[in-house]
Amino acid sequence: MALELVWTKRAAQGYDRIVRYLEKEWTEREVHNFVQDTDTFFELLRIYPEILEKTEARKHVYRGPINKHTILTYRIRPRKKQIELINIRGARQRPLKK
Repeated sequence: MALELVWTKRAAQGYDRIVRYLEKEWTEREVHNFVQDTDTFFELLRIYPEILEKTEARKHVYRGPINKHTILTYRIRPRKKQIELINIRGARQRPLKK
């Protein structure tokens, strides 16, 4: 059973920031490939919600790479049958404070 994806404001801003960077610095083809690859990844995530590594600090929170340049943090909400996308950022950005 596939879970519903819910975007937080922070995740949506991070995703938009990456797409704007790609539009500015790369070709339309790379932007299209990124969007298509992330859409495919999110479909897999909906079916297999524990696909990435579980964090030790928080319950039901997972973090890992979407691709070699993008990191995703999300929370599984089993009662609501949702996956809450917490943050999407470039792998070369400074890590989040704990």
